[in-house]
Amino acid sequence: MRSALLAALVLAAATPARPADTTPWPPRADVQVRMQELHAAIRDPHSTMAQREAARAELARLLKSPAAPASETAKALPPRAAIDPYPSVVRPLPPLPPPAPGVAHLEAAAPPRPPVVNPQTGAPVVPSGKFAIDPTTGALLHEVPGGYVDPRTGQFIPR
Repeated sequence: MRSALLAALVLAAATPARPADTTPWPPRADVQVRMQELHAAIRDPHSTMAQREAARAELARLLKSPAAPASETAKALPPRAAIDPYPSVVRPLPPLPPPAPGVAHLEAAAPPRPPVVNPQTGAPVVPSGKFAIDPTTGALLHEVPGGYVDPRTGQFIPR
């Protein structure tokens, strides 16, 4: 059994690979002339969009196989994913029904943040976007992660 398997592997490795389709290239002279006509139809500014699309389709067919018949009997397959999609493992929960009228509900709200106090002046700073203003001195404080910095003194004011 082992020798038969070894012989099959050696035979498969020794067989040269050949292409499935042995289409001669360049194509025949009449096919080359038709390809040039199709190129001209695609480039022609007076041809309609439908004529250009038909010329592109025929040119693509000729480039794939010049010996193929002019009318393709097989319909083009619809596009599909490269791999079959895997079904979802987790089933989503069904939507919850609305609560009955008169039933209490809970809304979560963020607690109010305590004001930032400037330790030099002892006054709370007034935030304004990415800056804050110290009302006692009128200093403009720049926001940094975790607080503010007074650019004049370089002092960090934590939040």
